[in-house]
Amino acid sequence: MNVFEIIVILAVALVVIGPEKMPEVLRAAGKVMRELRSASNTVLRELTEVLDEEPPKPRPPDATPPDSHGAGQPPEKT
Repeated sequence: MNVFEIIVILAVALVVIGPEKMPEVLRAAGKVMRELRSASNTVLRELTEVLDEEPPKPRPPDATPPDSHGAGQPPEKT
């Protein structure tokens, strides 16, 4: 957004809103922008922390495969 666009937006806002309410509206807009920037920085910081963490080390495989037949009982023969 260049300076000319900002001037046009402010001029239209001045006509629509009026000079009495303009400072109040600009303060509210500034507050919203600060809150959005703060939230954006928080999300960016948290994402950076998560992405910079070392991934968990893989567990070594078990020596015996898991028993699929029950609690340590051999499969029944039929």
